[in-house]
Amino acid sequence: MEQELLEQSTLLNSREYFAAWEQRCDEFIASLEEQSRIKRPRLSIDQSSIGLKQSLVACIARLEGLKDSMDRHVNLLYVHNDNVGHFAWIKNLSRLVSSQINRHYGRKYFCDRCLHYFSSNEKLAAHTVDCQEMNDCAIKLPSDNDKWLAFKNHNRKERVPFVVYADLECTLEKMEADPETSRYTYQHHRVFSIGYYVRCSYDESLSMYRFCRDKDCVAWFAEELRRLAHDVKTILSTNIPMADFTRDEWEKFNSATHCHVCKEPLEPDDVR
Repeated sequence: MEQELLEQSTLLNSREYFAAWEQRCDEFIASLEEQSRIKRPRLSIDQSSIGLKQSLVACIARLEGLKDSMDRHVNLLYVHNDNVGHFAWIKNLSRLVSSQINRHYGRKYFCDRCLHYFSSNEKLAAHTVDCQEMNDCAIKLPSDNDKWLAFKNHNRKERVPFVVYADLECTLEKMEADPETSRYTYQHHRVFSIGYYVRCSYDESLSMYRFCRDKDCVAWFAEELRRLAHDVKTILSTNIPMADFTRDEWEKFNSATHCHVCKEPLEPDDVR
């Protein structure tokens, strides 16, 4: 009965046929749920009865998911030719994309939510149970009132005053095998050299490069970072007076019509 319903789902071409098919699904699911609730004598419960109940639950999940997807899911392909685009109905997604995935010519079963594919309908049904719980998300398109992209974080256009670039070099040392386990660490990274470069965006004299080749280079690098953080804090905490504007700079400032940061026009009451 399940296989018959699954095969019929690919042949539905009208709302009336779908309603009749959905009613048959509901009746079959109700009978499966009744079978899964049948109580058995305690001594007769074995792996076969447990497997039967799991099979019934999986069957119910497959049909419920199929009903949900048939009610509102359609696969479309956007075709663009000579500046004209239109949508085409994908009747068989497996036939369309199988050759692009691998050279196996068997049918692939695709999940409508995440587009992962499987080699059998049973594997897809088992995945669908988890996928419906985990991938509870959707793409939200902007509305007509909020459809234009605009850059707002203008403070992030400013260069950071100090940047540290660091790199370390290691040797691979072999480890002794553990006879009590088949899994063990057979290589170990041992640091033997560290170098770093400090780049100052406004004063090149504050930029520098330092390195250390020693077995204790990691401790040396940690101390260097501590010292560097203290020095940078002292530099940034010092207030330096602004240089006076030249005549040309004053004229450019007074005649400006747009903000030099956000490029928006200046209003008469805006603070420059």
